[in-house]
Amino acid sequence: MKAEKLYPFLIVLLVGLLVSLSFYAGLFSGLENFFEDLFFSSKPVHPDIVIIAIDSESINKIGQWPWPRAVFGKALLEIEKATPKSVGIDVIFAEPSRFGQADDSALARALSQLSFLVAMPVEAEPLILSKNNPPRAGNFLKTLPILANAKNVILSHVNLILDDDGVARRLPLKVGEFNAMSYETAKQSGLKIPNEEKLDLISRIVFSGPTGSIRKIPFWRVLEGETKELLKDKVILIGATSPDLHDEKPTPFSKGTQMPGVEIQANIMNMLLSGYRLAPLSAPLTMAWIFAAALIAELIFLFFRGAFLPLAVNLVVGLAYLITIFILFDFGIAVNFVHINFAWFGATAGLLAFRYFTSEKGRKEIQQIFSKYVSKEVLEDILKNPDKVKLGGEVREVTVFFSDIKGFTTLSEKMSPQELVGVLNEYFTLMTGEVLKYGGVLDKYIGDAIMAFWGAPIDDENQADNALKAGLGMIKKLEIL
Repeated sequence: MKAEKLYPFLIVLLVGLLVSLSFYAGLFSGLENFFEDLFFSSKPVHPDIVIIAIDSESINKIGQWPWPRAVFGKALLEIEKATPKSVGIDVIFAEPSRFGQADDSALARALSQLSFLVAMPVEAEPLILSKNNPPRAGNFLKTLPILANAKNVILSHVNLILDDDGVARRLPLKVGEFNAMSYETAKQSGLKIPNEEKLDLISRIVFSGPTGSIRKIPFWRVLEGETKELLKDKVILIGATSPDLHDEKPTPFSKGTQMPGVEIQANIMNMLLSGYRLAPLSAPLTMAWIFAAALIAELIFLFFRGAFLPLAVNLVVGLAYLITIFILFDFGIAVNFVHINFAWFGATAGLLAFRYFTSEKGRKEIQQIFSKYVSKEVLEDILKNPDKVKLGGEVREVTVFFSDIKGFTTLSEKMSPQELVGVLNEYFTLMTGEVLKYGGVLDKYIGDAIMAFWGAPIDDENQADNALKAGLGMIKKLEIL
């Protein structure tokens, strides 16, 4: 009895410790990312965000990539007419133009004529991440000095953090002295960034939807002067969306379709301006939930008997965990789905196995003890309600039955031992059948005598009547024998 109470507690403790250690060591992060990707749902896009897309259509109209820098200068001057809130250019002009220095100068002159700041990119090569230090760069790929030093230009990084599966899920808000382009462009717009002070140095990206969720305007239309009203008071990002330019990354919404880098930046900007956030549940709270999930499984097994019912209740509780985790995710709290489920599933499976094997062992012991002495119906009742059989005995009113063979000694003297055994076997088989037929318990054979009783271990309100019925049945069988 002590073991039966101790072992479930040890199972819960072991499961809680193993799952907590796994969580602390960061195991199964890839699996966790996979499940969290499934939790993302589409969100509204801030109405002021627009992408000017360097798409395949624009390349066909304007000409071979890379375009002259003067093309970008002309586009910026057209955008100036729309008085946008801010602009970011997700194209690194790191080398002199193939069209000569005059081409670079044309873009620099256009930049100096603007009434708004333009965020231009740098890229950390490589991006260095360490647990206890802010993100830093081994080196920076930078925009040309003639452009970086131009009036109205502010530099910002365009790095993303890719997980082991290559999916973009996180953003370094700052690398060295440079803010992220999405963050810098949002700040320069003058729009409020909700809870800006709570942003982490490395933030989870809350995507608004799959690629195509944010409005795009082809670059060529800006050059044609057709977009003044479309760009008025907008927060604008300019970047490549053409698949031929290979600036695409997988995202949680990908499902086989990658997202252009500029659109990822636009999603980050939408996250910032719309106040969407996603932060992990703290480690202490996660570990508390892990142990609670395992403990709740044990309490359910303590409260409900059998194996199927506590298993069914635990499955319902597991579903409740899933719904709760999904709701919290939608509110910006990422709960570790994998380890919470490992905890309740591991505890449930361990407790279910323990109960099954211990109860099965008990059933076999009861069957072994009673199968020879009681009817099938009484045995099934005992197996359904094993508590009715109390080890150590109890005081109870029962009906005890005795019978023997009249003149057995004389009969035995006339037979050989083999013949006598044959007769007794046939006799006991018929007589015992009547005891079991009327719910009695065969106690023992004493030579030629039979001892049986009614009223234990299962209650029998008609015990005396059933004992008499068994006796009358024996007399009829004896006549046949």
